Amino acid sequence: MQTIDHDVARAEASLARLEGRRDAVATRVAELTRDVELAKGRLAVKDEVETFIEAVHGSASRRSLSAFETLLTALVQEVLPGEKPVALDLSTERGLASLDVCVRRPDGTLEDVLEDNGGALTNVVGMALRLIAVVKADVARFLALDEADCWIAPDRVSSFYRVLEDGAARLGVQCLAVSHHDLSQFSGSFHIARIVGEPASGVDVQSSDTSAAWDAAQPGLRFIRLVNVQAYQDATLHLSPGVNALIGPNNRGKSTFIRALRAVFYGEARDSLVRAGAKAALVEIGVAGNRTLRFTRQPRRSPVNIWSLHEADGAVVEEAGMRYETGGRTVPDWVADLIRIRKVEDLDVHIAHQKFPVFLLGETPARRSAVLSIGQEAGYIRDMLVIHRERCRRDSDLVRNGERELIALSETLEGLQALDGLKEKLSALRSRSTDLKGAAAHLDRLQRSASRLADLGGRLQTANARAAITAALPEAEQLANLTRNVERSRERERIGRRVVDLGRHLAGSKARLAALQSLPQAVPVLESMAPAQNMLKRIEDLGNAAGIARGRIAAIDEGLTAIKAEMERFIAETGGLCPTCGSPVKPENLLDHHSHSSQSFAPAERLTA
Repeated sequence: MQTIDHDVARAEASLARLEGRRDAVATRVAELTRDVELAKGRLAVKDEVETFIEAVHGSASRRSLSAFETLLTALVQEVLPGEKPVALDLSTERGLASLDVCVRRPDGTLEDVLEDNGGALTNVVGMALRLIAVVKADVARFLALDEADCWIAPDRVSSFYRVLEDGAARLGVQCLAVSHHDLSQFSGSFHIARIVGEPASGVDVQSSDTSAAWDAAQPGLRFIRLVNVQAYQDATLHLSPGVNALIGPNNRGKSTFIRALRAVFYGEARDSLVRAGAKAALVEIGVAGNRTLRFTRQPRRSPVNIWSLHEADGAVVEEAGMRYETGGRTVPDWVADLIRIRKVEDLDVHIAHQKFPVFLLGETPARRSAVLSIGQEAGYIRDMLVIHRERCRRDSDLVRNGERELIALSETLEGLQALDGLKEKLSALRSRSTDLKGAAAHLDRLQRSASRLADLGGRLQTANARAAITAALPEAEQLANLTRNVERSRERERIGRRVVDLGRHLAGSKARLAALQSLPQAVPVLESMAPAQNMLKRIEDLGNAAGIARGRIAAIDEGLTAIKAEMERFIAETGGLCPTCGSPVKPENLLDHHSHSSQSFAPAERLTA
């Protein structure tokens, strides 16, 4: 039975695994059917989706170009009235958005701003592109222009800075303009600082305190302090949140502040930055939170450059287990992360170089588009189109491979359809196995019952034999007489043993008497005859007692012979078995119950059980 159960259990386990596989195949068929149907649905509208994406692409490109063309044209015509409108030409170059900055002639043709126009238009467009880049690149809204007005006619300088002031105010950009023009006559809202002194004797900066214009948490640069930097021994340029101007004659050290900013934020520092005779140059910049960003240039020492951030009390800032003090030749990451003045696409967006005033116009069309984020939306849409086409390709593969897989899975399912019949047969086999187990258990119970009946039969026979023996026992009076006779025989036996002992004593006395008789006839006269008389008396008594004992022994022997004959007759009548315990006995041990009772306990106990 155990072998049958084991085989049935193995068959059920195999069937369960096959059913699990069938269910998994059915689930896969359902999922694959759904996926193939969805893929076919997407492929059915493939052309319509591509047409829609391309339409959105064109609309986004036109919308971005139109907004920037309008802004640049307004700025240019404000500074240079009558100048041709700015036109932006967006195309694709090697899969990337490419932007050309041009002006549109009256006949509709385009000409390049940098190659085909003068420096005034180039500077104005470059300044406008810097403002746009600072806002679009998601960096710090700070812009430093070094002599950006040098190519503009003096009578149009006021318009240039008016456009800069208006744009900076609208976009929230802090500006520092370095110029040799006296800008104080153009706008009262400028914060003006002046360079005084001569480079040979030392120069300084006249700048009013602007701390009242700042909120503690407001982003921006509060001041620029130069210590032992070129011609400056210790000079501080205070900055306001809006547009700031640093003015002074040529060759007075105005651009030194631009150079200091490029050293701090771009890492463009040389030993020539250090004032003659000094050991190190120090640049301090006030930032938000009443903190100071410090840059130190120390020639012939290591590290040659040190950047550090200080609290108002001068202590180096330590936050989250980091100490904001780093040495080396490259700008630390924490400087760019905290102040957010950094190069964009490796271009100096924030701080213009005097010797390279043209911004972005000399770069590749693709780089112009990346810096200004123009065409970014179009790029996203093109990515969408690429993703759509890739998805369509995957859908085609899915339909082709999925249908093949569906055929194979369907064949597998057909082969597994017989599982239900096998399951029913296995269930019937399990039921038959259960019935067989029940029959085997019943047979085992019957065998145990038969064994018990056989045992009870044996016990019954023993009990019947005992009952027959018990029924054949003599009457109670006869048993009482027999018991009395047995007691008499035991008494006779005791008397016999006593007689034997007396016989031995009598023999001893006879021996003594013989010894006495061998004594001489003439005995000495005893002084007292009493002991001898007593001894003779005792001998006489012993002789009498011995006679009596011999009589009694003879009587006992006769009684014992009669009792023995009676016992032999009685044992013969009981078939050689004890009438009380049923065990085999002999006449000699019939009355000795302990000599044969141990043999009778087992049958008696079995009968009782």
